[in-house]
Amino acid sequence: MSTFTRKNAWNQNGTFDNPDLLWYAKALQVMQSRPISDPSSWWFYAAIHGEYLLPKSVIPPPQPHQPDYCYLNWVNIKYIFPAAQLSKTPLKKVTNLFWDQCQHATWYFTPWHRGYLVAIENILRAIILKLGGPADWALPYWNYLNQSTSSAQANIPPAFTLQHLPDGSANPLFVSERYGLKIDVGNGEYSVHDLCQWDTIYNEGSTQGSVGAGDLTGYFYGGGKTGFVHSGGSETGDLEDNPHNAVHGMVGGENANNQSGIMGVPNTAALDPVFYLHHANIDRMWAAWNETGKNKNPADASWLAGPSAHGNPRFVMPLDSKGTPWYYTPGDVLTTTNLKYNKTAYSYTYDDLSLTSYDTTPPTQFRTNLLERFAKLNITGEGKDIQMTKKKKQELVGASTGSITLKSRETETSLQLNATAWKSVSKGLVEASFSSIPDEVFLQLEGVKGGGDTNFLSVYVNQEFVKSVSLFGLLSASLKGGAHGDAGLTFKFNITNIIDNLHLNGNIDVDSLNIQIKTKSELPDGGGITIGRIGVYRVSQ
Repeated sequence: MSTFTRKNAWNQNGTFDNPDLLWYAKALQVMQSRPISDPSSWWFYAAIHGEYLLPKSVIPPPQPHQPDYCYLNWVNIKYIFPAAQLSKTPLKKVTNLFWDQCQHATWYFTPWHRGYLVAIENILRAIILKLGGPADWALPYWNYLNQSTSSAQANIPPAFTLQHLPDGSANPLFVSERYGLKIDVGNGEYSVHDLCQWDTIYNEGSTQGSVGAGDLTGYFYGGGKTGFVHSGGSETGDLEDNPHNAVHGMVGGENANNQSGIMGVPNTAALDPVFYLHHANIDRMWAAWNETGKNKNPADASWLAGPSAHGNPRFVMPLDSKGTPWYYTPGDVLTTTNLKYNKTAYSYTYDDLSLTSYDTTPPTQFRTNLLERFAKLNITGEGKDIQMTKKKKQELVGASTGSITLKSRETETSLQLNATAWKSVSKGLVEASFSSIPDEVFLQLEGVKGGGDTNFLSVYVNQEFVKSVSLFGLLSASLKGGAHGDAGLTFKFNITNIIDNLHLNGNIDVDSLNIQIKTKSELPDGGGITIGRIGVYRVSQ
């Protein structure tokens, strides 16, 4: 069995001197010449990830203060060629089977996208072979976090910014609705990083009382346990949160009219050819997390079997123009070197499986395990003495009194705390010991709605910075007739460190918490983002 090697797109300076990029562009020309009704076309494959073509009922009237609404039927996207024939969509039984599958805010995020890449990689390679190209071609990846040679790799490879190929024909890698050309790398607000790679637990169900390093930045590496979740949701894992979502927003960017680039909106993102290089890098990071970091994927039967274990659809990709289906589960794509593709073994690897590219030393600013938290709280003992709660209990301890509208780049509010519930948090910290672990505390922004998927929010509690999050997926989650029924997005932040600090400073018994929310970009006139509720929860340990 041959093993294909996915290589850095910045080889040969990211130009068309890199044969991987040149052959990618040539194969794209062929896929883009096929109509959307063809399951092997570029447009069909983009709709697998997500689309705004079906059903028509989700398309609301034009919203002048939400310019992203112009993408809802795809016909206003200049990048889409007439050859796509958007008016001739496939039969309903075909779209029901294949379209709108992408898994976001779920523990299935990584395996679904791995299968998606493998499927389109094989279609592209078959085209390349017919064009006389190399039989060992594989998708290149774009490692925007690569600091080993030059920070220039934070830029989109030049091959994606030229309007013509070397032979003078139109460059299919160039997208007119792509407004971001550089990734902001770092550890501050609104930046892309790879702190997720220091996580050692895929999801909360994998902890089993472990006191080792686990959740570094929010909701564990791979996300919370769910069924089938097409975009939207609240169980976003650290890898998906950053760098995945953040890079989507930065590459999409915004034009002068506050319109997001297609890469910044989930249901148009896969139209941008750089999408697949971005996801190849996300897949590379997951492979490195497993192989180099020696971290394990879930052993849970409901993860290995995929959403069908919850009565939901199986993952499926078209193999050819006839729409021959390949059904797969997370268990089929556990590793890259022994993957079960269409009932046969398939193998690929990456030319760089370094665990991290940017943050090459473990972070110190995050609480990585219980022992470190105990040391901070001056609790002494040994790890063997720790007694974890067998069944965690979650309780709302404070909430905003109503919805909040963000009308400017900075919004501030006070969140009233329930005196009785909050007293248990304070008492737990005062009486904390290895046999009585204090609660963890989480802040949630619930029912976040609006447009502007490429914008970012930064959250502060009592003037202390918590985290920045991308609004990738906001528009889809806000559509009344959409898959999420206007539920909006939910963002979950672990603020235990801040609560611990309040306790150590003698300020734990407070009546309220000050919440400040900032946006990276200006909000269009009349186009505020709304938050249904801000809640604070305690979780027993």
